[in-house]
Amino acid sequence: MKTLQITLLVFAFIETLNMLELYFLQNNCKFNGACIFSGWEKSKADPDVHALVRYLVNWVAGVKMIVIALVLVLVFTAPENTLVLAAIALIITIASFYWRLYPVLRAADKAGQIRPRGHAKRLSIMLMGLELGLIFGIVMQIFGL
Repeated sequence: MKTLQITLLVFAFIETLNMLELYFLQNNCKFNGACIFSGWEKSKADPDVHALVRYLVNWVAGVKMIVIALVLVLVFTAPENTLVLAAIALIITIASFYWRLYPVLRAADKAGQIRPRGHAKRLSIMLMGLELGLIFGIVMQIFGL
C-alpha cells in the first residue's frame, strides 16, 4: 500500500469517527459534534427548531458517509492517477472550510457560543494538517513511494 492510499485511509478513519459522533453521540461535546454550539441546547427548547437542527446534523453525517464510502472504493480500486485526482479534489473541498465555515465558527467562538473555547482555531489547525498530509501523499505518489 502506497503513502497516498494510507493518507486517504487516515482521512476516511477521521471522517468515520466524526460521522459516528454526529449520528450516535449527538450530545457528546468532545470532538466536533453539534453540541459544541450553545445553540444545540437552546434548540431543544423549541421542538420545531430542534427537529430541523437534528435533521441537518444527520444530513451532514449522511454526506460524510457517502464521502467515506467513495474514498474507500477509490483507495482499493482506483488507478494511481485517479487517486491523485481524488486527493486534489479533497484538498480543494476541504479548503472550502476556510471560505464559508471558518468565519462563522470563529465568530461563534469569539462570542462564547462554542465550547471548548478556541475550538475554531484547533479545528483550523487540524484541517490544515489534513491538507498538508494529502499534499505529502500526492508528492509521495508522484515519486512512486
